[in-house]
Parts: sequence; C-alpha cells; structure tokens
Amino acid sequence: MTIVTQLEQLHQRFASKQQAQTGKLPQIEHDSDWPSPCEVGHPDEQGLIQWQAIARTPSGSLTDLAKALELEFPQALQQYYGAFFGGCIIANIDGHDVELLQAWSDDDFDLLQQNITGHVLMKRKLKQPATVFIGLTDQEDLLVSVLLDTGEVCLEYVGKKPHHVLSADLGSFITALTV
Repeated sequence: MTIVTQLEQLHQRFASKQQAQTGKLPQIEHDSDWPSPCEVGHPDEQGLIQWQAIARTPSGSLTDLAKALELEFPQALQQYYGAFFGGCIIANIDGHDVELLQAWSDDDFDLLQQNITGHVLMKRKLKQPATVFIGLTDQEDLLVSVLLDTGEVCLEYVGKKPHHVLSADLGSFITALTV
C-alpha cells in the first residue's frame, strides 16, 4: 500500500471519528486571510469551519528544496507533505498523543518548506543528523520527525538528536496510528 493510500485512509478515519463525536467534519478556526481548498461550507457562529482533506493536483513537491539543501528526502516524505491539502490530524501512537502537520494550502506549503529549511540548517549547525518534522506532541518542544538517513520516524526535542524511534518508516508509522 502506498503512503498516499495510507494517508488517505488516515484522513478518512480521522474525519469519521470527528463526525461520530460531533456530527461534523473536523473543524478549525476560520481565517479569511488564510483560505484553503479543503474548507467545507461556511464558518459557524463560533468562527469554526469544517474541513476535509483533498488530493492535490498536481502533487506538491519537495524536490527543489531537497536540491537546495543538498539532501535527499525519502519519497514517502515527499508524498506525506505533497499528496493532500488538509488540517492537522490528531492521533496516538505507543501512548504518545501527536498532531500531524499537513499543508493547508499552497501558501502554507511554501511556509512549510521555509520552516523545514530552518530546521535542517539548525540541525547542521548543531552537527546533528538531518531530520524533517512531520508533527508535534503535547509537549511544547517535542517533535515527531523523519530521520533522513534511515527514514525512521522518531521523537526529538527541539535542538536535540532524535531519542526514540516510533516506527521504522513513515508507512508503518501511519498504519500504527490510532485516531
């Protein structure tokens, strides 16, 4: 099964759980200055808008960024960030609550690449293995990252080396998540 298919199924599981709990698709605070093609309907009276992940056509690519950084990103990572527009996915793996980042729009994808650049340059300055973050945890400075040398999905504190392997690769990570 491809990462794209696994991610699509994860989005579906997340949306189904939200609908079962609230009767609505996942929601996010609406920002008229930050529109997304995955927004559904209009903001409610609390200023929240529903969203549903949609496939990007064409897919977003991190190839130019990888070349500029003189790195090679795993194909799975390219697909993870490039296949869909969507909001964050709240999930759990091995007792860790995680918030998986997704590109909300083309503008957000550009901002994401800038943030990845800053992260990679920080790792170089600290002489640490290169990683790319894919999510956050309930601890402010604890990231979910992909270790570029191995493709492993790890936990790492900001400014520190990865210290805990969650999964051998992105595909098995996505499969192991519960929503």
